[in-house]
Amino acid sequence: MAAPVAVDQEIDLTIDSLAYGGNGVARANGFVVFVRRGLPGDRVRARVTKVKRNHAEALAVEVLEAGAPRVDAPCKHYPECGGCRFQDLAYEAQAEWKERQVADALRRIGGLAEPPLEPILPAVERFHYRNKLEYSFTATPQGPALGFHRAGRWDEVLEVERCWLTTDLGNAIRDTVRDWAREERLEPYDQEAQSGYLRHLVVREGRNTRQVLVQLVTAPGERFERERLVEVLRAFPQVRSIHWAVND
Repeated sequence: MAAPVAVDQEIDLTIDSLAYGGNGVARANGFVVFVRRGLPGDRVRARVTKVKRNHAEALAVEVLEAGAPRVDAPCKHYPECGGCRFQDLAYEAQAEWKERQVADALRRIGGLAEPPLEPILPAVERFHYRNKLEYSFTATPQGPALGFHRAGRWDEVLEVERCWLTTDLGNAIRDTVRDWAREERLEPYDQEAQSGYLRHLVVREGRNTRQVLVQLVTAPGERFERERLVEVLRAFPQVRSIHWAVND
């Protein structure tokens, strides 16, 4: 049977559940459609982005009727940034759907009719909990900047002013490296054109030791003074390890 939807077509859908990975699950005349930014209970208008033999993928462009327990997302970059999902879904609902996903996987894949699950334990910290982040460099009118890929895009990086996954220290280190890159007039790497120099910045925080590792990833060639980068990062006594990696 041919798929009842086509790429770039806009359709109205009701989101029934959440799939593993975060997309909403809906059906168009019985045909499964995975909807990015679709939350259970919502009726949305979605634009089809991909059609396969057994399912389609779509992006919710408008909420026609809200059914999910929504909250205000604290991050100004949400939902354009691809680093997070569900900031606008109440945490209790997030935990409930994740618990359902585990039970469903044990039934379907594990073959357990009644999996012996205990209630899910809620997170103590709902934000600022990540101990490692990898940022990508991007070009802006002000010079090099750091951020994450836009949601659903591999070729476009969104500059981040404050990330809610990391700590204030992590945010400050990222901004300091950004300022250093502008001072050095270094060119960000362009993934599509395969040109440029600065590729990634990795910041890893040891939550027990309170020590930080910083790694700069560039294209081949030494176009900066290592001593200057070390000097800049010495502003943070928590930084105990600085690495330079080359990705060719």
